[in-house]
Amino acid sequence: MLGNHSLSGLMKWLTHEEWREPFADVLDLHLGPACEDYEMEFEEIAEVIGDHAAMTLWGCAFEDFLTQAIEPDGRNIVEDYLKRRSWKESAGNRRYMEALRDSCMSLYEVSEIVPGQSFLARDLLRGGEPIRVSEHSATKSLKVWDKIGARIVEVAGKNILAGGLLPFRPSAATLLMEELKAARQQARREFRKLTKEAQLPKATREDGQIADLLFLATAAPIFSTIWLEDALASVLDQSLPTILNSDGDEVVFCRVRFPLRSDGAVAELRERLRTVPAFQEENEGFWNWIEPRQAVKRGSSGKPASKSSPGEGRSLRVTLDTGDTVLGNIELTDKALLLEANSRERAKRGQAILAELAGTLVGPALMEIETLDQVMAGRDGGVHQDKPSDLSAELQAELVHGALTDHYRKTLDEPIPALGDLSPRAAAKTATGRRKVADWLKHIENQTKSGRPSDDPMASYDFAWLWHDLGLEKLRR
Repeated sequence: MLGNHSLSGLMKWLTHEEWREPFADVLDLHLGPACEDYEMEFEEIAEVIGDHAAMTLWGCAFEDFLTQAIEPDGRNIVEDYLKRRSWKESAGNRRYMEALRDSCMSLYEVSEIVPGQSFLARDLLRGGEPIRVSEHSATKSLKVWDKIGARIVEVAGKNILAGGLLPFRPSAATLLMEELKAARQQARREFRKLTKEAQLPKATREDGQIADLLFLATAAPIFSTIWLEDALASVLDQSLPTILNSDGDEVVFCRVRFPLRSDGAVAELRERLRTVPAFQEENEGFWNWIEPRQAVKRGSSGKPASKSSPGEGRSLRVTLDTGDTVLGNIELTDKALLLEANSRERAKRGQAILAELAGTLVGPALMEIETLDQVMAGRDGGVHQDKPSDLSAELQAELVHGALTDHYRKTLDEPIPALGDLSPRAAAKTATGRRKVADWLKHIENQTKSGRPSDDPMASYDFAWLWHDLGLEKLRR
């Protein structure tokens, strides 16, 4: 929240007997469903999600309460407080309280972040053009294309964030949109029914904007419930069964990148790769690293033997049509020699083989590791990088950015499930496809940057060329 707006006076006013019970009812709307589902008291939930998140949820309920007309006389706490204590508040505080009284929660998509200053926010529920929001602290943690539940209010000509900001993970944001869509349709039906019974003009009965405003005024608890359910699930339900490969190693996804030292290295490396029997060439730039079928150790059941004991985890084995086990994939580009493997052990083993084979033709390797939990959660925030100690920050960034550019340049011509198994280039040829491609680009850009400091090579990668290459620059806001 920008500036020094304070709600401390209102919070003290909340302790008055006439407001305590009504606020408790609103707080229960925000927190009750999750507490019931997980059979926990809010104090227990606070221990799980942390004090900061718990206070943010309390703040969301409090800000929602500021908008309420409390029965039986329709009194509002903001109006009551300002009527009796406005002389104690600055003009800025009074305007802020009045803006909150008339506000509603919505879901916003973040873009064009200026750290410490502002960001653009697109209202995903009400539509319209993005608005510039003046903000200090939140801009330092927000990432482009993040989706946040928040109240944005205008005070003294500036759009500012209220205190109750809920960052939604992509899956939770999708669920929220679905829930809100269903709730809004129900609200519109009820609005038409009530206005018909009141014999109001048909134009009023069919005015969806009025119905939507009334709906959004009561929708805040849905935001809190879905956010809290997702937060609890991510902490309490995060464990996945251990997945092992055919060597008995835990499955993680590793990518090793050797930068080429010269343009002429490609031809020489190709010939050297062809001398290794375990490297089965698919084309001039791609090899499967295999373990021949007869070399696979098998148990009495005829299945591949594992170093783990039965019941420790499920197994994953990738094979070719010949029955040979695929240990990894090797790719040779104009700039790098790349190895992908599904365990740390295989990646280090393959890295050693390639380092000895390539010799001085390549530079020091950079390894990226992503766990199965991160892949399943759709989050890249925990990607671990084994950074060689002799690489400068500038060279690390160059290597990572080069790897990402190589990857995404290839991806533009590959089928993507989220695009109906069309490639991004093919999908971008239609209006519907362009919208889907824009959503896909936002997702990968957001997930690449999420959870990383600004000086991390992954976080500093510029995706603008992808939008330009697909002719979608106008949709990048």
